[in-house]
Amino acid sequence: MRASRALALAAALLCAACAVGPPPAPETGTAHPAAYVVTGEGPPSRFAPVLVPQRTDLPYNRVGTPVARLDAKGHEEVSVDPDRPVVFYQAIPFTTAHGSYTNLVYRVHFTKVPYRMRPSHVSAGPNVGLLVIVTVDADDNPLLVTTVHTCGCYLAFFPTAFLPKDAYPDGWPQETPDATQNVLGERLPARLDLPTGVGAPRLVLTLREGTHRVMGAALRTRESVAADYATVPTALAPMADLERLPLPDGGATSLFATSGRHRGFVKGSHKPFERLLVLWWALDWRVGRDKRYGPREDMDTVFYTSLKPWARDESDMWRFSDFLAYWGWKL
Repeated sequence: MRASRALALAAALLCAACAVGPPPAPETGTAHPAAYVVTGEGPPSRFAPVLVPQRTDLPYNRVGTPVARLDAKGHEEVSVDPDRPVVFYQAIPFTTAHGSYTNLVYRVHFTKVPYRMRPSHVSAGPNVGLLVIVTVDADDNPLLVTTVHTCGCYLAFFPTAFLPKDAYPDGWPQETPDATQNVLGERLPARLDLPTGVGAPRLVLTLREGTHRVMGAALRTRESVAADYATVPTALAPMADLERLPLPDGGATSLFATSGRHRGFVKGSHKPFERLLVLWWALDWRVGRDKRYGPREDMDTVFYTSLKPWARDESDMWRFSDFLAYWGWKL
């Protein structure tokens, strides 16, 4: 009984620290909020989300790019440059019992989730990131949008009108197009009728100040994005570029540790508060650390999305068909 109460208390503290934030803060220093926009007409560019972080006057809220340097002793240091926005991309095919699909995977990085008292963030730490995955069918119709931080937390799903009704999890709120879902305190749409085709409206994700959590999802035309936001042209780069960050001496290094007990984790990533609060019941001393999205053989862990220790493999997002089944999707 005491263990159950302690677990409930820890979960409550975690939700309070992670999920509850201040009301949206106004932008300062700009006439409109910044919107990071990838341009282009092919599916990789067309489905790339438009990202609108709150308070981009603060460097840690800006979309950046990982960079590497050498310190005075010649040791590698990896950080994120907030003034060079890049969206990293790869396409990953997968199959289920019902068909063949492709995941369009988009990854962005931020300098940090800041350490502060009010509001406090259990996920505070450097070199953090966000994944947005658009699952398309053989005709490039978008079926499902999945968002998750690169630590595997704050998972959210957005099915589209192209997804068959019998593929939804049992009990999913899909009665009306404006149905909503609660994702750890964030009220989000339960469905996005994401269109396809050249010139179609774009998916716009609003990110909460500080934590970079998805706090809003909507469809906007390019014209309305240009009218309402200060657009920031953002490069679309191969995901493989994260494996070869240039060094000043002419060499290159990976964003991820490639050997040892931290293999597959983002270099420099650590979440001391999350470790303190969650370690003892998640049974993972590296809980909360950001990592590569990839196969287990390239990592010293898996990209798990459930804190239940016995569900590590089933909730591994890299094995996408098993991951979908674990969360109740019948794609």
